[in-house]
Amino acid sequence: MQICSLGNIKSKGLSFLSSISLTQFRNYGLQSFDFDAKVIGITGNNGIGKTNLLDAIYYLCFTKSYFQSKEIHNVQQGLDGFRIEGAFLDMAAGAPVATSIVWKEGKKKIMEKGILVERVTSYIGKHTALMIAPDDIALINGASDVRRKFIDGLLSQADRNYLEQLLAYQKVLTQRNAYLKQVPAIHLNHDLLDVYDNQLAQSGTYLMQQRIQFSNELPVLVQSFYQQLAQQTEAIDVVYKPCIHTPEQLKALLQYNRARDIEARRTTAGLHTEDWALLLNEHPYKTHASQGQKKSMLISMKLAQLEWLRQLGKSPIVLLDDIFEKLDQERLSRFFALLHQLEIPQIFMTHTNTEELRHLVHAHFSSLQMITL
Repeated sequence: MQICSLGNIKSKGLSFLSSISLTQFRNYGLQSFDFDAKVIGITGNNGIGKTNLLDAIYYLCFTKSYFQSKEIHNVQQGLDGFRIEGAFLDMAAGAPVATSIVWKEGKKKIMEKGILVERVTSYIGKHTALMIAPDDIALINGASDVRRKFIDGLLSQADRNYLEQLLAYQKVLTQRNAYLKQVPAIHLNHDLLDVYDNQLAQSGTYLMQQRIQFSNELPVLVQSFYQQLAQQTEAIDVVYKPCIHTPEQLKALLQYNRARDIEARRTTAGLHTEDWALLLNEHPYKTHASQGQKKSMLISMKLAQLEWLRQLGKSPIVLLDDIFEKLDQERLSRFFALLHQLEIPQIFMTHTNTEELRHLVHAHFSSLQMITL
């Protein structure tokens, strides 16, 4: 797979976060930060709010938290809403883009350049980010839904139509599951279930096509980064396990499983059940890899995500939460060297030890800003 030159990427513009303001977000009552370096080190004691600051940056890019599934958990205790404001600098145009997100009493409002964003799908992908956090090891050890979320999130950043079709698929799936759960089997309308099945097949076709195409490219990137990071020659692979290959097959699959769905009162087969097998020497990574190998695989998949987006002209802001706890010094140094090679526009990282962070960053980057909370 050909890698785009940096010149081609820069011509499309890279986002750089120059400032962020938090109001009633987690443990922040009212606080602002200005950023003027390629690498921003955030230090302080545990529980002081380092991860919350990273999550606020992530939220500004994706309109949702990386860590919290319920919005109310993002609100400072005892209050009813929060506000995040930021300014992104388009490094190609040289112009700031003011963005704000307000959540209050169950309602969310997104503003960009003073204009209300009517559809979240038109916003996602404008400002991309990638988080690496301690619990991400679930990508290796966890259930299939963690890997689907990883793949869907990546493809949604790059392809607005993928995001729209994914949301459409999830909406119909929710409706179908609710119908199966609420209506007794004897009273189910099979014509309505046929309608649901056709709608799932319609949205699922595009999702399936893009997943297949991406899954042909992903293993090459992961293998390359793994070899550079771990300095090992063991055979690793990422294998997509699609449930179908055509819309007709998806409709047939849903029809075939209908009796099972009625008994289970939910949709038991479809694109929402697919997985990507992670293999080490043709064996499941989860059961055959050491802890060090699992960490190397996790970081390699994240680096592959960065490089794939970079080839499409996007270059995410990288958010590293306690990365120093994930890797030994040798792997950590190689990881930073790879980030340097990828020409990431901006990197935020947290650590409790200011001098250790400063020492490692200066070995690979010349531009560093330290923020102590």
